[in-house]
Amino acid sequence: MVKSMTGFGQAQMQTEKWAIFWEIKSINSRFLDLKWKIPHSLNALQSDWEKVVRNYAIRGRVELYLNMQILDPSLLGLNFDQTTASAMLTQLASFAKETNAQFCPDLNRFLNLSSLWRDQGGEIDPALKHDLLKTLENALIDWDQSKQKEGLAMAEDLKTRFNRLGQLVHKLEELAANNAEKRYADLKERVNKLLQEYSVQVDESRMLQELALLADRLDVSEELTRLKSHLKSMQDMIDRAGEIGRKLDFMLQETFREINTCSNKCHNVEMNHIAVEFKTELEKCREQAQNLE
Repeated sequence: MVKSMTGFGQAQMQTEKWAIFWEIKSINSRFLDLKWKIPHSLNALQSDWEKVVRNYAIRGRVELYLNMQILDPSLLGLNFDQTTASAMLTQLASFAKETNAQFCPDLNRFLNLSSLWRDQGGEIDPALKHDLLKTLENALIDWDQSKQKEGLAMAEDLKTRFNRLGQLVHKLEELAANNAEKRYADLKERVNKLLQEYSVQVDESRMLQELALLADRLDVSEELTRLKSHLKSMQDMIDRAGEIGRKLDFMLQETFREINTCSNKCHNVEMNHIAVEFKTELEKCREQAQNLE
């Protein structure tokens, strides 16, 4: 199955103790680049989660966002530093007495003093770890399905474009069949006119030899054969599962080289126009291929 690197997926779970929401987004990238946006307290689980993600991703920049709410206060592992708070109140009461000020402490303000709250740390609840992983896997499945759907659409588009490129190669073959002979005849006629105009005598056999060599350089049959071979290989590649993005991009570069050589050699206006159309279509194929895994 051909997959796109671009995709979106999400999954959620809610129990009496917690609510979990995973969201995954990805775009194309040369390598696999994972970007995690998770609570700091869960960083220890990231390495295990990465192994799971790699079962679904080969390439691409992947952003994984976790929104988690703990609904059971006992799971938060927070302690209020009563010793420090008592010392602060004692000092404030002493200060108020010495200055004859009225002392009316507002205990609500202590909620905003982060220094008075301590995270007990410790092990993450095993059931929470299980649900986090399960929800992540569900989000990955959803994300993978979106990549498959887009990849299928891109594969169909590429097949259509490869068929069009095959038609253009066929036109080039038809034009190339007589191109060398026509150019040979044209060049021979021009040389003969110049010889007559300037009354110059040349070795007829040597002239024919040079013209034959020049005509041979116009032959693009090898380039056209390789173009057909590349197109057939890329068609077959699309029908295979696995990582094809890099291979396809390489084959498209090779195809560019062949059509450029063909265009440079042919010296034929009509063939050059077809080559330009071929390269335009090929560039669209590359844009698609660069978004495939």
